[in-house]
Amino acid sequence: MNKFPDIIPNRLHKTARSILVFALCLSVFAPVIQAHEGPPFPIIVDAEVGPYLVSVWTDPDIGIGTFFVVFEPVSDDHSPEINSVQVAVQPTSGRLDEVLYAAESQRVRNGARYYAEVEFDQGEMWQVRVTIEGEDWEGELNSEVEATPDGTIGPIGLLVYALPFVGIGILWFRAIVIRRREE
Repeated sequence: MNKFPDIIPNRLHKTARSILVFALCLSVFAPVIQAHEGPPFPIIVDAEVGPYLVSVWTDPDIGIGTFFVVFEPVSDDHSPEINSVQVAVQPTSGRLDEVLYAAESQRVRNGARYYAEVEFDQGEMWQVRVTIEGEDWEGELNSEVEATPDGTIGPIGLLVYALPFVGIGILWFRAIVIRRREE
């Protein structure tokens, strides 16, 4: 007699148990997992500062928020050098003093882009001030932004979000086992 059909369910049970144990260990011992975050969004668009149109993009996560200051030359002529870009933040409530962060230059094909990481200690509205200095020009841009949670979930959140998928997997597995037994 062919014992092949009897072997398949036992192997499937062992595989299912292994997958279940692995998933349980992953959910219990998992470090904080990053959820998908959206792209930065603009808070200032095409403001004329010196010889440039400047846009400021941000992803203001509680903890570390990011700012991109993007420069496009107004004319196609020679673009003067940018000496420094700084991003300053302060809660609109005034509970903390303004903190200034230096932005670092990033390589781009056209224009210029500067990047700064800023610390937001809690979710609230923050005043943003961007200061720009060039060879013989300078400018300042002001806006406000709301710091928001960064979308991280812990092991409990991972388990809660995974339950529907685990349930569907168990139902699918049981259907396969029942179908094999009937054959």
